[in-house]
Amino acid sequence: MKLTLPIIAALVLSLCFACGKVDVKPANSVSKSEPASAPTASVPKDGNYNGTGRVTKIDMKIGSVELNHKDIVGLMPAMRMEFYVKDKAQLENLKIGDETEFVLEYKQGTETITNIKKHQ
Repeated sequence: MKLTLPIIAALVLSLCFACGKVDVKPANSVSKSEPASAPTASVPKDGNYNGTGRVTKIDMKIGSVELNHKDIVGLMPAMRMEFYVKDKAQLENLKIGDETEFVLEYKQGTETITNIKKHQ
């Protein structure tokens, strides 16, 4: 008998917590306020975009440059990112730490630097 009383008390408490009030709306109810729409990501248009950034890495072997770039208006926010360069020869005059101006070609989801030079 001493053991059954705590078990019964525990069951009663469990049922009390399990039967808490839940606010359920009928399926045919109409909401008085419109739900907030989820933000949608806009897809950039294919084309050329101007940017500026500081060189953080150069890979002459594969023809890429990593830039800590500012916002590229209409394309992407400021970030550090590696880009392939259309012509590797453009990387020969750059070094880590250089401030640059570049033209980024965006085509079907792919970004390629078509022109990059040291900022004057």
